[in-house]
Amino acid sequence: MQTSEKDFREQANPIYNTAKSMLLHLCIAGDPDAPILAKKFGIDADSLIGTEEQKVALSLDMTAMTETRFRAINKIVENYKNSTVVDIGCGYTPRALDEPFRDMRYIGCDLPIVIDEIAPILGEMCAERGIRNKEFHSADATNYRALRDALGSVKGEITILSDGLLTYLSNSELTELCANIRRLLKEFGGRWITSDPDANPLFMAALTAIRGKAAFEDLQKTMEVYAKQSDTKIEVQNMTILAFDYETSTNTVTNFLRSVGLKWERVPVADYVTEIHSMADLSDEVKAGYVKSLKDVYIWIFTPDEAYQEAEANYDGETFGLSARAHGDQMVITLRGRLDSITAPELLERFESVKEGVTSCTVNAKGLDYISSAGLRVMLMMYKALNGNLKLEQVNPAVKEILEMTGFEQFLL
Repeated sequence: MQTSEKDFREQANPIYNTAKSMLLHLCIAGDPDAPILAKKFGIDADSLIGTEEQKVALSLDMTAMTETRFRAINKIVENYKNSTVVDIGCGYTPRALDEPFRDMRYIGCDLPIVIDEIAPILGEMCAERGIRNKEFHSADATNYRALRDALGSVKGEITILSDGLLTYLSNSELTELCANIRRLLKEFGGRWITSDPDANPLFMAALTAIRGKAAFEDLQKTMEVYAKQSDTKIEVQNMTILAFDYETSTNTVTNFLRSVGLKWERVPVADYVTEIHSMADLSDEVKAGYVKSLKDVYIWIFTPDEAYQEAEANYDGETFGLSARAHGDQMVITLRGRLDSITAPELLERFESVKEGVTSCTVNAKGLDYISSAGLRVMLMMYKALNGNLKLEQVNPAVKEILEMTGFEQFLL
């Protein structure tokens, strides 16, 4: 059976399914548009909740966390109604339909596989309700040119949102994303709003409120689930506050922010959320305790540090290109430009088209400027398909550093 372009996109970017689970959380949380969207997308609980791992991911504490950060960010945006919203990693959520976004210019950005699904459906719903100025664009968060192109003719301040995105980025990707956002904010003015650095304390607050003393044990089980899914070493993230190591991890985050030229302000989540619908069946004491705990969980608002001296960088880079040819049982691939979530499916498709009879592969990476998690994932798939007979050669220092940070150098170099 022939593999479709969509199948290659799914294999290179399987994390996009997480965005669908976020929509299910919002259904449980009582968002009025979430069930409508879920039905239109053909999403149902039975299709996503099968294994024990998936059940963990859709537990009530995760629902409470998702609802809390979604509603808090939606509320805080009311302070910036004269700006254009740029929602990076917009996923399948109904944010474009919610207040205060109905009266704002809204630009949703995500992987092509997501945008191809949501753009026609949300576009139709917006048209039916007379909601205008809503756009959806394919973009990799680490790719400046893709993000800048999505802004098109935008004038005036922008309010960049990211909701649950940073958790899935490596440290090298975080550095790229922060550089891109800093550059956009310097050009347009505005701010970047996210709850992601406090995702762990927020989850712990929900977990403790709902499960009490068993919270820490449950957290460990959840972490073990995700650790088992990793093929390489898991980095200590530079933008993650850890509830059980708060002071040290906070210092890591703030030091990282200084290193990428961003200033920050923190506002308590409790200032914007006073009620959690997904906790409706719990006791008043539990609900009140959870809301109280949100005084120590924060939304982060970032702006550029004007004193930051940026090193000269080529944000546009080379246009992506690849060639792949087989000589008997050996394949040679040459890469140029950026191998990220947009371009990685193309590499996988080309590899699959010429791999028959191939037992080894050499990848010439001399012209490769950057490789993201999606690119590394495809490399790993190729490595496994060839029983380990895959090597990169002529790797530049920037790409080599990424390979070393993620542990891929041990089998690709």
